[in-house]
Amino acid sequence: MINLIDKVNESLSSQFGVKHRPITQADIESVYARQVLSIQADAKTKKGLKKGYLTGILYLAPADLSGVNICPKASQGCRAACLFSAGRGRFYSVNRARIVKTLAYHLDRARFIDTLKKSIRSLIVKAENKGLTPAVRLNGTSDILWEQVSDIIQTFPTIIFYDYTKISARLFRPIPVNYTLTFSLSESNDRDAILALSRGVNVATVFSGPLPAQYMGRPVIDGDITDLRFLDPKDRQGLIVGLKAKGAAKEDRSGFVRQALGAESERRVA
Repeated sequence: MINLIDKVNESLSSQFGVKHRPITQADIESVYARQVLSIQADAKTKKGLKKGYLTGILYLAPADLSGVNICPKASQGCRAACLFSAGRGRFYSVNRARIVKTLAYHLDRARFIDTLKKSIRSLIVKAENKGLTPAVRLNGTSDILWEQVSDIIQTFPTIIFYDYTKISARLFRPIPVNYTLTFSLSESNDRDAILALSRGVNVATVFSGPLPAQYMGRPVIDGDITDLRFLDPKDRQGLIVGLKAKGAAKEDRSGFVRQALGAESERRVA
């Protein structure tokens, strides 16, 4: 345990210098005693309030930033453009807190999952008090196979869970009925995205500039209106969920952020 924490501290010190506050075992222990979901703390979840939903999102440190890879299919473009760099994720204190949570998940998964269940119960109470419907996104900045590593989703069968994923195999295996997955396009998984669309799975795609009317031969819907992907319309061949580039994604040159060309660059229709 200590070796992993030391490794992470060394990496963070090289990135942030004297600004970095070393992560300790006490930091890890503190995670198991607090709320680990982000509730009404960012723009995407606040948009859901207008739809009548109170959303809790679990933000961890993506890819292998914590010393443990929790995004097994992350491409180079995805790593560089990750939403970890957008919004509050730009700040060191937020980055550090997310890394601490990720280490807590890795070092004692059972306790972390128990803490996460308590956080979901707290979210349910808050939603009820506000007259809202609770919803949970477990992979805010990760791609963990929650349907396999825990019984969290099954524990709350009446609660809506949803996520984005680049792990195409997840789309074609049984998952809990209260869990919605949207495939996420990168610069290197077009074939998987086309297969997902053919199976009726929506595909999230990040665009530079205005959203096109169509992409990959499918209609594009505006995914920035709300993050509640389980409310997106469904079609037999799947739809493209268009997202505008944010944070570091605005500077992407890998192909992760798509440039709509030709006939597909027509103005998107509502």
